[in-house]
Amino acid sequence: MSVSVVHTGTDLVLTRDRYNKAVLCVASQNFGQVYLFMLHGMIMEQLPFFENEEKVFTVSDVNRLVAGVIHSMPPLQDCWVAGEVSKVSIPTSGHCYLSLKDNNSEIRAVVWKSNLSAKIRGLLTMGNAVEAHGYVSVYERGGYYQLTIDAVRPKGRGNIYEELEKLRRKLAAEGLFDEENKQPLPRIPQTIGVVTSPSGAALQDILNTLRSRWPMTEVWLSPASVQGDGAPPEIISALLKLYELKPDVIILARGGGSAEDLWCFNDEALVRTVAASPVPIITGVGHEVDFTLVDYASDHRAPTPTGAAVAAVPSLEDVLTDLRQLEQRLNWTMESGLNQRWQALDLLEKRLSAQSPETKILNEKRALAQISARLEQRKKNYFALRKEALSGLEKRLLALNPENVMRRGYAFVRHGEKIVTSAADLQTGDRINIRFVDGDNDALIV
Repeated sequence: MSVSVVHTGTDLVLTRDRYNKAVLCVASQNFGQVYLFMLHGMIMEQLPFFENEEKVFTVSDVNRLVAGVIHSMPPLQDCWVAGEVSKVSIPTSGHCYLSLKDNNSEIRAVVWKSNLSAKIRGLLTMGNAVEAHGYVSVYERGGYYQLTIDAVRPKGRGNIYEELEKLRRKLAAEGLFDEENKQPLPRIPQTIGVVTSPSGAALQDILNTLRSRWPMTEVWLSPASVQGDGAPPEIISALLKLYELKPDVIILARGGGSAEDLWCFNDEALVRTVAASPVPIITGVGHEVDFTLVDYASDHRAPTPTGAAVAAVPSLEDVLTDLRQLEQRLNWTMESGLNQRWQALDLLEKRLSAQSPETKILNEKRALAQISARLEQRKKNYFALRKEALSGLEKRLLALNPENVMRRGYAFVRHGEKIVTSAADLQTGDRINIRFVDGDNDALIV
């Protein structure tokens, strides 16, 4: 192929090929030679510009040359690209990695952390149709090109999302997602069926969680692929095998991944199989933000495989704590009940004792003793009063005793048997008797 140079700039060369068709080329001088890249919207061919000497490139050389070509194309350095969002991933670095696709092609894309606003993050959801602005660059180390996005605007929902939403509405209308159809999970299952990949981390997470929480449970693994177009039939077959064995509960799980990785769990046949399960099913597919149609059809949706295992069995520590609390409540109830019975028995014993003849006799004896004591007291009081009255009479009698008066120098006179109280009662020649306190003497009245 012959090439004639029409115009040369700093980096770009406008030439004509043998068909006299204008071709935009990029001249890049590296490794001591000048190479010409002919572009018809993509890299077509590379030709030695001055000589035909064979040159062997390293992988890094090729990637660097391709990067130079793409970076030298103005239309690709400031462009809007329309497509449907797919394979969204935001690792701990904070950058957002995704793909944009249409019916025929797919392109990788990235939004650096500095440009990842809340609005852009909200638009970059699986199935959304968007228009992304940015520039095309080459990641030389990985050997691929990508669209570096700095702005996003909505265009509408993508076909995949619309089909998924249409299927969801259809199955919901049939009642497959109704809450009244959900089966309650057994509190302490003896057997647990697990449907997942035997080589995935999800299985180990489930087993480790079950072992730490409730090691007595028996686990039946029904292996199946959990990614790709062939996954739904395998998962259905694995579920049907467990349906025949009838474990107490089934865990359908898969670790995290992109929306495409989890897409098999939106299969209509699989969703119907899950909804028709004769035993409770717990789904733990992806991460907490991931929702698939089997999550709506299952009896319980867990955010992760580990969460599914947590939901399937109780914690041994929690059960032991509950048992200890129940034991305490039982002991308290028994002790309280016994105390009440003892109190009732004591009351009956007291009532029986109160009605017994012996008690009545004792009561009568007590009453008689009280009456006797009161009578004795009254007797004492009566005689005390009489003694006091007698003492008063005695004092009065003593006060009226003539001898007491005679001790003060008085005497009384008798004329015969009569006591002389007046001098007129005596006549001369009468004999009288004069009584003193210490004796008496006779006397003659003269």
